[in-house]
Amino acid sequence: MSEINSDVLEAFLKSEMLQLIPKNFTIKKAHKLTGLPKEEIKISYRNVRSRITKAAINRGIVYLLISSIFTFVGYKSLVSESSTFFLIGMFFLGVSGILTAIGYFILAIKGKSK
Repeated sequence: MSEINSDVLEAFLKSEMLQLIPKNFTIKKAHKLTGLPKEEIKISYRNVRSRITKAAINRGIVYLLISSIFTFVGYKSLVSESSTFFLIGMFFLGVSGILTAIGYFILAIKGKSK
């Protein structure tokens, strides 16, 4: 595999992983993009996943902090019966952000264990 092709593949895999796209879809997409064998792409996927832990943890922390604020504001609006759709939407946005943060933390944990 050429050096340029390797760099493009690793950048593509990193961006796909940080978007929390499942492994199988990422490998199929990379296979179509580069034309490399799937086994070689799987090896590159594991290598990139082991190096991505810091970025995944940072994104997970940011998502968790922002989402906890949204969840708290949305929860307070639900408890105080100020039922505007905007505040209820903030609650659901916060919960979904917390789930996304959990996804990033799982990605970081899987990246550390080879």
